Amino acid sequence: MSGSSVNLTPDQLAKEKAVFWAVVLDAAILAFFAVAGLLSGSMTALSEVIRILLLLTIEVVSYVVLKRAHRGRFMEFEYGIGKIERITNLLVAFGLLLSGLYILSKVFTMDDGAPISTNIMMLAIISAAANLMVNYYFSVAFIRSNEKESSVIISSQIAARIAKTVASIIVLAILMITLWLPDPKSARMVDLFGSLFMVGYMVVIAVGLIRESLPEILDRTIPEPEHYQLLRILARYFDNYDGFNGYKARRSGKDLFILINLGFNSDRTIGQIEERLAPIRKAVESELPGSSVSIEPQIIPSR
Repeated sequence: MSGSSVNLTPDQLAKEKAVFWAVVLDAAILAFFAVAGLLSGSMTALSEVIRILLLLTIEVVSYVVLKRAHRGRFMEFEYGIGKIERITNLLVAFGLLLSGLYILSKVFTMDDGAPISTNIMMLAIISAAANLMVNYYFSVAFIRSNEKESSVIISSQIAARIAKTVASIIVLAILMITLWLPDPKSARMVDLFGSLFMVGYMVVIAVGLIRESLPEILDRTIPEPEHYQLLRILARYFDNYDGFNGYKARRSGKDLFILINLGFNSDRTIGQIEERLAPIRKAVESELPGSSVSIEPQIIPSR
């Protein structure tokens, strides 16, 4: 199915538009903030630049996944393309940890009295204020776009935006205090404190990404309770099929994928087979939450 032939709902278009403009504005702020952060000599500003860059990567991947989800382009991946987003999250998490180590090394090797450029710091404050406004605006925009038809991707973006809004407030406050302190040594100490806060924040984000993403990229066989529950369902509907050729089941993150192979006599019509499969499929999906069931009927040759 081509993307051009898919008719998207207004709600889906609103979601895509919100994420797209969030990516565009974040990229623009990052470019401006990067110049100000690097030239000002502020470790807090530099930490914020690194954080924005790495989290922007997740936003870009989320936007691509969202578009593909709306257009039904999942067939070329065995268990969907959610793993791509999770793997990207893991890479970003490790990038955050390495960036935190880099910032820590700069903090402990930097002279406390090293000067901070006042003029460039004003640009950093403007960038931080713009970043705060963008984060707040898209927190509200994502919440509104997710009211009618909830999306897992948008829900994760809401959580990320709220967290980034809180961090942006603290960063802006630290940069303003650093600028207004008359003593350069005191200003540097506040700035280093701000950078340490950002390192801690990066670690918290990284740990959260790892805990969320790592289990979801590992396919796991289903545990025994779910295995026996599936067999009980098949036994309950034993009269609905003429042969059982086994099944495959894998848990990929929170999703359970089940492929059942059932045999049917050659004298049964397609309509009759589908009528017998429907209650089995419905029972599995209702009794095993989060399951996605595919049943492959096979015709048993007559002897």
